[in-house]
Amino acid sequence: MTYIFAALAVSFLVTLAVIRGHVARSHMRGEFAVRRRAEWVREPVLRGFGRAGGIGIAAGLFVSLFARLFDDALNAAASASTGLILLGAAAPVFAAGLLEDFTQRVSKEVRLAAAFASAALAGGLLGAWVVRLDVPVLVPVIAVPAVSVAFTCLLVAGLTNAFNIIDGFNGLAGGVAALILLGVAYVAFKVGDIPVMAAALTAVGAITGFMVLNFPRGLVYLGDGGAYLLGFWIGVLLVLLVGRNPEVSAWFPVLLCAYPVCELLFSIYRRGIVRRSHPGLPDLAHLHHLIYKRLVRWLVGTGLPAHRTQRNSLTAPYLWLLTSVGVAPAVMFWQATSLLQIGSALFAAAYIYAYARIVKFRAPRWWVLRKTRQRPPSSRERR
Repeated sequence: MTYIFAALAVSFLVTLAVIRGHVARSHMRGEFAVRRRAEWVREPVLRGFGRAGGIGIAAGLFVSLFARLFDDALNAAASASTGLILLGAAAPVFAAGLLEDFTQRVSKEVRLAAAFASAALAGGLLGAWVVRLDVPVLVPVIAVPAVSVAFTCLLVAGLTNAFNIIDGFNGLAGGVAALILLGVAYVAFKVGDIPVMAAALTAVGAITGFMVLNFPRGLVYLGDGGAYLLGFWIGVLLVLLVGRNPEVSAWFPVLLCAYPVCELLFSIYRRGIVRRSHPGLPDLAHLHHLIYKRLVRWLVGTGLPAHRTQRNSLTAPYLWLLTSVGVAPAVMFWQATSLLQIGSALFAAAYIYAYARIVKFRAPRWWVLRKTRQRPPSSRERR
């Protein structure tokens, strides 16, 4: 518990320093004076410290894990070593994401290659390879070493990019990652895998330190570096958990991460097949964008900056709830492959159903939690 709090405290302090750096640079460029911090909303052109919240999370992880090396408690050194090696393996993809946050000039191909490199490093250093899929017909296929290595890199890199896709609103990716990591920690505790449990809970602490400043006002954003780090961290921990513990079903990660996985796969289908464009091109048609534009906007409906910030922060809880729909049954039936497969299929069907209803303006009224009567803006608010 001490080290979780240490990760939280360090993440909070470093993130606060990042915010101060962003505010100082904004003042120097004459940008910050035109709007109050409480009115900040996510801007796609934002770069630099304003979208470098991943620095705080990485710092919280490093300090907490490094301090744990000197703890003489049982399994402390082993847990710290596993976490530090994992953090070192994440360096390529984290650095690529952070460079993109500051320059906006790192191509998607380079970032994808960095994700593959990090996955290969983690596999080589920690033995984090996919060794089973719990599908009888695929047993001889995954037993081939080259297939196992390639499949592991593909899965980890895919989940890494999935978290970057869902990083669209204040608290969204951080909250989703925290929920999934709590599920990882619970199952790791049940099977006695202390290093995986410690790494998951330490990450939850670091995310909490960041979330205090990111949600609801969005004083700093997670950025590509932070999203990549969290997606990679979760991906490798799940590979380790399943690979080292035969009692954990290989379908546990599928249902646990059902929301980001569905978002990634459906985005590839929507862009590459339906629109016949490059699957890696960004757009504003993700589920979280639809929720923001077609559900949450009815809650806070004016164009005032403060109301835009409210709409931004009200979007994430919808997706936290959706994530919980996958996490809850996953941690309940983490050993039951058949139930996990059924749950994964049902989640995918529910995701497609929800997307179709919202995109066609046919969302049920109860999906809008409440309606807010807006008073006319005052002259001060108009300014």
